[in-house]
Amino acid sequence: MTFLHRISRPWAAVIIAALAAAFAARADSVNTRELQVRELARGVYTIRHPDPTDDFPDGNTTVVVGDREVLVVDTCYLPSSADADIGRIRGWTDKPVRWVLNTHWHNDHVGGNQRYRLAWPGAEVVGHDETRRMVDARVRSYVRRFVAPDSTFGRQREALRRTAQTGVDEKGAKVDAAARSAAAASLARLERAVAEFRDVVIEPPSVTFETGLRIDLGGRVVELKHLGRGNTGGDVVAWLPAERILIAGDLVDHPVPYAFGGYPGEWIATLDRLAALDPALVVPGHGEPLRGKGYIERVSALLRNVRDQVNELLARHGGGFTLEEVQKSIDLTEARRLFAGEDADNREFFDASIAGLVRSVYAEARAR
Repeated sequence: MTFLHRISRPWAAVIIAALAAAFAARADSVNTRELQVRELARGVYTIRHPDPTDDFPDGNTTVVVGDREVLVVDTCYLPSSADADIGRIRGWTDKPVRWVLNTHWHNDHVGGNQRYRLAWPGAEVVGHDETRRMVDARVRSYVRRFVAPDSTFGRQREALRRTAQTGVDEKGAKVDAAARSAAAASLARLERAVAEFRDVVIEPPSVTFETGLRIDLGGRVVELKHLGRGNTGGDVVAWLPAERILIAGDLVDHPVPYAFGGYPGEWIATLDRLAALDPALVVPGHGEPLRGKGYIERVSALLRNVRDQVNELLARHGGGFTLEEVQKSIDLTEARRLFAGEDADNREFFDASIAGLVRSVYAEARAR
């Protein structure tokens, strides 16, 4: 399950199966196979990438062009995706990329860092101090495990290979021609990732900060802000004050929040600070650009709802109330409808995400 890197809690293994099922669902609104490029303002472009594998979504990349130099926000999961974006940037401007921001440490936001440094040797990768630590500690390890044939990832590829070649799945059941074809296609995407990861050079941010950094690109100012922890311990957003464009990383994902781990109590306050900027446009870490702050406020309300219900249940029943009992008792029917609608795949994704969120909130409450 290649989304394990997102879960920074000891219970990660417990919810691998749920996450695998969620990402295997191919909802265009959650995951995408089509490249989508939009110009949000003069010289501000956002790129929504096709997912590199069936169980790993790719993050958005945003490009901000100034009169003198360029800022790129987030660099994809695979180096080849970053290379394609570099080609697009060269078509948009002859200005050099001077800054590459990692909004946080997750693989799908840092995988192409080195490619930008090779394309523009003067470029600096910038991020929070915690992002640098986590890229060193977690991303390098992830890549090693991904390419290893005896890892969970290697066994996943072998199971797909058997299904594609023999028509028998990992449980020994026969599958039809369509399933064999799907297994072969999924395996091909994973093997492509393996081939790239064998040669990848992981570069963490070379310039780090704790609270913020102001960058003047020439006629355009971008403010990098760490407004608190949320999805990770080092979340950074890019704020274009003149255009009121907020590039939010995985603090904000659409249409369903990626709430599998993180710091839910602090995340609420961080989202409130984002909303206080009163953005005209929000670029989420995943999903399409959003108008206004309404969606940020909805995500904050969801986190509050979960927190309040968990706290109430523990207060009413005492510390012996188990996680499983909490999960059965929480009612998120309306929130599920609001975020996932009637789409079955979005609902499955919502359920997996919220299961991780409830675990995080429960752990924080018990720790207090």
